[in-house]
Amino acid sequence: MYVTKPRLFFDHALRNRFAVPSFNVCNLEIARGVITAAEAEDAPVILQTYFGDLYHGGFNVLPQLLRLLADQASVPVLVHQDHPDCDEMILRTLRAGYYSVMYDGGHLPLEENIKGAAYIVEIAHGMGAAVEAELGQFGGEGQAGRVEKASPDEAKRLVEESGIDTLAVSVGSVHGQSSRLELPLLEEIAEVAPVPLVLHGGSGIHPDDVRKATSMNVVKINIGADIVRAWMNGLKEGELLESGHEPPHQVMLRHASVKVTEVARTKLALMGASHRAKPLRTKLDEATADLPARSAAPVTV
Repeated sequence: MYVTKPRLFFDHALRNRFAVPSFNVCNLEIARGVITAAEAEDAPVILQTYFGDLYHGGFNVLPQLLRLLADQASVPVLVHQDHPDCDEMILRTLRAGYYSVMYDGGHLPLEENIKGAAYIVEIAHGMGAAVEAELGQFGGEGQAGRVEKASPDEAKRLVEESGIDTLAVSVGSVHGQSSRLELPLLEEIAEVAPVPLVLHGGSGIHPDDVRKATSMNVVKINIGADIVRAWMNGLKEGELLESGHEPPHQVMLRHASVKVTEVARTKLALMGASHRAKPLRTKLDEATADLPARSAAPVTV
């Protein structure tokens, strides 16, 4: 089921206190491995692509591939555009049919972050899509180790003044590394930011912190490094397997996809998403429209 009502999708997770892992995927086998996991767990899932994946897979190929796989899935699958390299990429993914996109402004001064997010919100909401913004820096892979924690006051302003639908907050998780969350800070932000929250760098977050985060309005946790590691290790193992009468490359690819499925099932269960697909699918099927988009605060002169 290809999800076209993203706010309803996130609201259901929020109300039922679970999070949905958002897996970075860049090819058929990884994406199919993730969806296989979601179907085995009877869980909703998010497939996401960042700018490197889109350039590698092709704007005229990868979005269509994910749409086809999601359409055929028995569980709700939301497709999300993660970490664009420029605003034009966000517009291209919207035109390609994405119903959830990210404005990557966490490195900017707050005023610029608000302004840029509000610009994307105006366009995306007109196309029925939800917008995620970022506050703070998660560091780790691709960010030169820079970590900058989010502020509750700034989180409140960013949400209210931009009209975004979800907010990724830096509260201790780091891209591609083991981490512990600053749970009191996350709780403070949850109390003042009136939108579902997102965590990046989800591969290395301690399991205890993941479970607690779902009670603090976190509905989406990004998983990239663990999926890539599972895929790469699976390829290495698969290369050594006896292929029998099968082509060896098919044995290798299938084995790697199975390893992706194993990791994805663990993440889905950890975040409480298992056995949540059927109620959400019923809600999505019965709703005649998505939940209303948030309006940005009027600009004062």
